[in-house]
Amino acid sequence: MMFRPTVQLLVILIACFAQVAHAGNPFVEWKERLFGARPAAPEAKDAPSEGVIVLGIDRPERLRIDGEAPSRDFPQGKSRYREIELPRDLDNVAVRIQVIAQRNERGRGNSVYKPVFYLLNDDGSVRDSRPADPLYLDIRPFKPTRLLSCVSLEGVRRIALATTPDAVGKAYESKARDKLSAPTKANFYYSTDPVKVKLPYADTGEFIVEVTEESEPGVGC
Repeated sequence: MMFRPTVQLLVILIACFAQVAHAGNPFVEWKERLFGARPAAPEAKDAPSEGVIVLGIDRPERLRIDGEAPSRDFPQGKSRYREIELPRDLDNVAVRIQVIAQRNERGRGNSVYKPVFYLLNDDGSVRDSRPADPLYLDIRPFKPTRLLSCVSLEGVRRIALATTPDAVGKAYESKARDKLSAPTKANFYYSTDPVKVKLPYADTGEFIVEVTEESEPGVGC
């Protein structure tokens, strides 16, 4: 007699395979820990379109650097930027940033922004810089393509989010991603073919930024 699995058994097997794949993927675990849904996590609100952005702790905000954003000379070159101010001086923070892919205004497809965090003194001068590196590609069906990163900063209150002139015109290139299959929240099951992505860097972009206070340097990411 030939064994024919029931629909319920197939669902259980698929869920088990998905859990095994999830547990064996360090990036998935990192992404879920830092960017996944957390209990009582607030939704990202839109930051003011101009001026200094006062960013609360554990309060993600969506901000844009567009053609109207100010520009200034930084140690790594002139760039459009947005200034972020925290509620107080903090010894150690983890800054989580999502770079949302946007329509490429200078060509086909999408473009992204390569972020650099400049730590500012009270007089606006730059005392340090930290690139958002590495940037991890998050690409899924029916969801905006994102680049994800987390940066640890020390002794910070004022930050300028900018890029470098050298990055503009170059591109983010992902490694070839393996074939992917996973369940969705709606209980549909999808699979994708292997994919390699190339996204040009632009001098404008859209982001979701969240700052978390940490107890020690280098933790939180």
